[in-house]
Amino acid sequence: MSQIKLVIGNKNYSSWSMRPWLLLKAFGIPFEEINIALYRGDTAEKLGPYSPSLKVPALLHNETTVWESLAICEYISEQLLEGRGWPANPKKRASARSVAAEVHAEFPHLRKDWPMNCKASVPMHVAGGLADEIARIDGIWSCCRRKHGTGGDYLFGKFSIADCMMAPIAICFRAYGAKLSLEAQRYCNTLLANPHVMDWVEQGRAEKDPTSMAVVSGMAG
Repeated sequence: MSQIKLVIGNKNYSSWSMRPWLLLKAFGIPFEEINIALYRGDTAEKLGPYSPSLKVPALLHNETTVWESLAICEYISEQLLEGRGWPANPKKRASARSVAAEVHAEFPHLRKDWPMNCKASVPMHVAGGLADEIARIDGIWSCCRRKHGTGGDYLFGKFSIADCMMAPIAICFRAYGAKLSLEAQRYCNTLLANPHVMDWVEQGRAEKDPTSMAVVSGMAG
């Protein structure tokens, strides 16, 4: 029997850890969860046996190690789901891969100014680059739902890796009070109502960790 281990950080704020965790949960793939608290004196030492980058998340599957969230999701889809992590339709699949890669590579203001915090509920001011990024995400959500959303309530109809990449953003938008278009808000609500997203948030809120939110962007990818 294949052995799958997923190494993650604190659920309250490790958005990159959440993404492959959510994919495994959504498709019912059993795995061992290894949770390593970040930003402590022994964090790098504990991550060393699992993650070549000394960051979370990392996936260990038999003799294979994969790190970086999107690479892990691609591996899960290819090796464990026979490609079902992405939409079956080629046009949908191309768009889904594009928006997932955009989330992985872009939106620096969102990551810096509105980091994921499952416990937060504080309306925040929006201006400049952050406002532009929120508008871009609103546009992605609205456009994908209109063009590709048939067959379900998620970004491309059925749940996919694209939704895993967007789920932490939905948590941020709720926490800090993002103003969205009707179509984008409806999709945001769908993500927040997903039982696995709700489970992650509940566990994140239950964590007791004194780590400052000022440093949460440095040990995940």
